[in-house]
Parts: sequence; structure tokens; C-alpha cells
Amino acid sequence: MLFEPVSTELSFRHDGDQLVGDLVRPPGPGPYPAVVFVEGSGPGGRDVGEWPTRLAAAGFASLAYDKPGSGASTGDWTRQRLTDRAEETLAAVRALRRQPDVRADAVALIGHSQGGWVAPLAASRSDLVAAVVCVSGPGVGVLAQEEYRLRHQLPAAGFTEADVEQAVTLLHEQIHRVRSGDDPVRVHAAQAPWHTAPWYPKLAGTTPRRSPSSPASPTTIRPPRSGH
Repeated sequence: MLFEPVSTELSFRHDGDQLVGDLVRPPGPGPYPAVVFVEGSGPGGRDVGEWPTRLAAAGFASLAYDKPGSGASTGDWTRQRLTDRAEETLAAVRALRRQPDVRADAVALIGHSQGGWVAPLAASRSDLVAAVVCVSGPGVGVLAQEEYRLRHQLPAAGFTEADVEQAVTLLHEQIHRVRSGDDPVRVHAAQAPWHTAPWYPKLAGTTPRRSPSSPASPTTIRPPRSGH
């Protein structure tokens, strides 16, 4: 007989959004240690492949949920800071800890790609997280990663050294202005002379509401709100 984990829908709230995901657990009696999946950049979704089944076979429960504004979840993931994502992750941890078949003292995070920033950030803000695992996570900050990406991606796409230097200059401008409190819409508008350059879409902050993040698909990074 094939191993068949038990899957139920689990929803929780954060910052006014209703977030919906799948809680997958072993078929036997609990309580189990558990993990929350912390996705990379982009719209994401609760489909994380075979991970939940493999974890259930190893005796773990897991929660993967739709980002705000994707799947069954409400909200808008494009408006999130990394700090917002970290607090949302902790809300998911609290939702898992409330489940009677989950060990409240043994909830970990698995962060992938941009989640490799978010998961440690969440763990640093709370003692609710028992462990953090990063998969293809960044080992440097946002600026260093994005500059590295542009300096390798643009030449590979046939752009000149001058194009690369201009793109890197605009990247630094984006991050500096947004971190200083400037509105991302204004930052984007200020770069209007470069919007038609063929290399400009390679920058992360190429729509009015987004500023640089991981290369896969940007998520807004803004100065923390008061109290964050």
C-alpha cells in the first residue's frame, strides 16, 4: 500500500488578509514536528511539489499557503516588504502551533530563494521558530545579489559594458531612494528616460510599485513601517 499523507485546508489572517494553504501531515497519530514553507519571490502558491509528501513520510507536518492575492488568499503580495513577509511567516507559524496534532515547540521554516532572506528574518524576530533551513537561499544582501546578477546576466544577453554600468547605477539609485523613504512610484518615474532601454526590464524595479528584490521576480522592499 502506498503512503498517503492527510491533507486539509488551513487558513489564517495577517495584516487584514485571509491566507489559505494546505496542512499536510502523516496519517498516524501526532503530535508531529512541523514546517512552514517560505516561498521565493513572485506570486507563488501552495503547490510545492513532493516536499509535503516526503516530509510527511519522515514524520513531519507542513504548511504551504498562497501568497496574498494569489490562489485563494486575499491581499496583494506586490505591496509587501521583506519585513511584511517575515511577520506573515510568523502568523503562519502561530497558526500551525494552534493545531492539536502539531508540536508547538517544534515548528521550523524552510525558505527557498527569496525565502532565504525572509525565513532567518522571521526567526530573528521571534522565539517561536525552532529551526531554519534555506534552499538556494542568498548568502548576501539584496544590493550585492542584484548587482552580481546584472553584471553577469546583461553581458550574457549581449549588452555592452556601458549598458551594465548604467543599469548598476540605476539599481543603486532605486535601493538608496526607497530605503531613504522615497515612494517607489516616484523612484520609477524618475528613471523614465531609461524605461525604453532594452536592458531596463532586466532591473528588478521596472514597475511603479516594485523595487529591487531577488532576481526571480521582484517583491517590494521598502523601509519598515513604524513598529516593525
